[in-house]
Amino acid sequence: MHILVLCALFVVACENSSFDNPHTELKDMPITIGSSVSVTRANITNLQNEGFGVWAFITNSVRTNYPYMENTLVEDRNGDGEWYYEDTKYWLYETQFSFIATYPYDDDDIYTTDSSTGDVQLTLSDTPSAQDYLMALSSIDTSDPNFDPSESVNLQFKHLLSNVSLNVWRDGVKHQNDQMRVRKVTLSNIRKAGTYSSTTDTWTTTNSKLTMEYTNDEVTDDDNIGAATQNNGSLNLGGIPSTPFSEVMLLPQTIDASSNSVSLKIEYELKRQNAADWESAELETILPAITWEKGKQYVYNVVLSSVTDITVYYIQTKVDPWGTPQVGGTVIIK
Repeated sequence: MHILVLCALFVVACENSSFDNPHTELKDMPITIGSSVSVTRANITNLQNEGFGVWAFITNSVRTNYPYMENTLVEDRNGDGEWYYEDTKYWLYETQFSFIATYPYDDDDIYTTDSSTGDVQLTLSDTPSAQDYLMALSSIDTSDPNFDPSESVNLQFKHLLSNVSLNVWRDGVKHQNDQMRVRKVTLSNIRKAGTYSSTTDTWTTTNSKLTMEYTNDEVTDDDNIGAATQNNGSLNLGGIPSTPFSEVMLLPQTIDASSNSVSLKIEYELKRQNAADWESAELETILPAITWEKGKQYVYNVVLSSVTDITVYYIQTKVDPWGTPQVGGTVIIK
């Protein structure tokens, strides 16, 4: 875990407004920002180069969920790990602060707010995405006797999407001496649009679906995907698989065997030992029932057993940070 701490902020005069009274500013105590993030695609370098946005809503005896900071860009201007933002804000007495930080910073329309609830929402209309979206929340009550205005706001970023990969292997027992090459892989019926709410910590997806396709037009007679064999319930992998989808960022969603099923179709070719020609084959199944959770990685290892058998193994890991995969389950279609 890497931690970035904001050191000294330049001080900008900030006028008192009527709603601050009697919750007056702590004049010599500006709000400073500290952040931490999982070691993954959105790393410290990303944050330093691009910065992130911060919202702050305040609640006291005068106002409820009043927008005190609105998509304020926090950035490392000098590349030295010190973070700055314009229009410095100060702590208020006897006030509840709710901070929401978002990465990547965006001044467009993917982020919206609801001041009645202090909610920041992220809306994505078309995934998969090459972008890793993060959000961090922190709540501070200045009436708390343990409140220390000299401490930075601790923002611990969390991943909002699911990370999905798919590898294709040949059965290392049935096809130990055979060759296989993948021509096309299709994943379909994946939900691609939705809105995340910071207050409920949930995604609401639409019925808009996507189809992902991988096509390999550069196969040769020497091609042969890696082999997978089972050993006491574990999967031994050897060689290099076909990797049609690698670390695709998708919306969290529940996959089942009915209307929410995700279809997998693989078109490949098999050349048996001592055979002169390649056989064409096509297999189709659905992914195992599971819920893709935000902040988790799912690696699917697909084993082509014959022209009639396909086995899907899925491996689930938790992000924060990315960990070592552990076997999750299997489904066999004959």
